[in-house]
Amino acid sequence: MKRLLKSFKTEINPTEEQKARISRTIGTCRYVYNFYLGHNKALHDNGEKFMTGKDFSLWLNNEYIPNNPDKTWIREVYSKAVKKSIEDGCTA
Repeated sequence: MKRLLKSFKTEINPTEEQKARISRTIGTCRYVYNFYLGHNKALHDNGEKFMTGKDFSLWLNNEYIPNNPDKTWIREVYSKAVKKSIEDGCTA
C-alpha cells in the first residue's frame, strides 16, 4: 500500500510593526547563539569547565545584562526564543 504525504502552504502577511519585531527577534537570537558559543570557547581556551545552557541563561540574565546596561535589548524579545537559541547552541 502506497503512503501519501500531505503538505500545506502557508503565507503570512505581517504588518510593518510585526516585521520589525520578527527581525529584532531573529537578530537577538543570532547574537545570543554566537555569544554562547564564543563564551564557551573562551572558557575552554582558559582551561575552565564548559557552561551548560541553563547555567549560561542564568549568568546572562542575572550577571551579564545587569552589569552591561547597553545589552538590555536582549530582554526586549520573547524569552522562549532566546532560550531556544541557547539550547541550540548547547547541542551544536
